[in-house]
Amino acid sequence: MITQPKRTGQAQYKWSLGRTHIPRPQMARTRLLFITSAIAAAAMPLHGQAPPQPAIIGTWLLESIVDTLPNGSVSYWMGEHPTGAIVYSASGYMSVQFMRDPRPSLPPRATSGADAASLAGADPFSELGAESLRDLLQGYYAYFGRYQVSAAGDSIAHFVEISLRPSEVGVTYRREIQIEGTRLFITLAANVNGVPRHRVLTWRRAP
Repeated sequence: MITQPKRTGQAQYKWSLGRTHIPRPQMARTRLLFITSAIAAAAMPLHGQAPPQPAIIGTWLLESIVDTLPNGSVSYWMGEHPTGAIVYSASGYMSVQFMRDPRPSLPPRATSGADAASLAGADPFSELGAESLRDLLQGYYAYFGRYQVSAAGDSIAHFVEISLRPSEVGVTYRREIQIEGTRLFITLAANVNGVPRHRVLTWRRAP
């Protein structure tokens, strides 16, 4: 009978390494952890790469505001050719301004001889009567605040923080939006003197 020699020292150490056994459950967990880590790494954005910005960011100039009434007739809230601009910043803030067509104006005597220095500290409304003040107020509209685009990109929320109309501060306006090339369409349901209407604001991207 031939007896195998007993492995000792370095030879036995190398033999033991060659026969190291990893239990199958532990090996499966190791493989699963490796695969999960690889998937997570692939899903993470590259270092220094910012997430894509909403397409609505930028400055848009007003082209029209058209109201369609229940009977199918059309109305123009700010005239047929109003002036306006809406700005959406990358920091999450927005502002919008509208000027009626024809634009409100002050009596000639209130603007004669005016220059930049005098206009900066002037009170152009002090000599106006109630009707003139009402006309000016109805012919201009503006507000400012934060905004948030929906995940689907088809609607937007305006969180009003500053407004020409004090009652709007703290209000959230939700609008449907659609971008087609250089055009932005904002749609909402409006109510004027108890009459509901479908309002569409058309904007073009500023160059």
